[in-house]
Amino acid sequence: MMTDLAEPILFPKAKAIPQSLAIAFLRMMMEHARFELQVRLLQSSVAIGHGKRRRRSSKPDFGEQPRNQWKTRDRAKLMKKLIAKKLGKIPETKDIVKLLKDAIAPSDVRNRLAHGTWWSFDPRTTTIIVRGGIQRKGGETQFAYYTEMCILAVAEKFETLEAELYKLRSKIEDRRGDHDVDE
Repeated sequence: MMTDLAEPILFPKAKAIPQSLAIAFLRMMMEHARFELQVRLLQSSVAIGHGKRRRRSSKPDFGEQPRNQWKTRDRAKLMKKLIAKKLGKIPETKDIVKLLKDAIAPSDVRNRLAHGTWWSFDPRTTTIIVRGGIQRKGGETQFAYYTEMCILAVAEKFETLEAELYKLRSKIEDRRGDHDVDE
């Protein structure tokens, strides 16, 4: 009697994961890193402020400081406060806040994939089942199912968010007349 080679694999090792799924995961991680860089650059650019009292070297590394590594769920509120304090009312605030809120869901997926336990892999559906280590309010299930396409969609979302944050930061810097935050 032959056994079905397509049985789900509990606690899969890396060699059991198809290369395409591993590449999708890597792409998502890299796009997330690019998005996080844009967040830090935006923080630094805003922290520089404007006006006669602004010094070019006042806060060029604001976003790199450990105390300014804001939690994903707090970023929109904290960025809105930083913008109001340093730049006052600017037309980009609403869009920045929305983008930072839009980043919460893909960040949750990324965090579950990166920090959760890869519990089971189903080779028939190429689905990885991940058990999260954190139970959130609202009875969120401990297990989530991810396909290659789902992971790639998260990567594309980070890519889009990164590009939009870049555009908004550029508008702020263009209006201010400088681009003194290194990329």
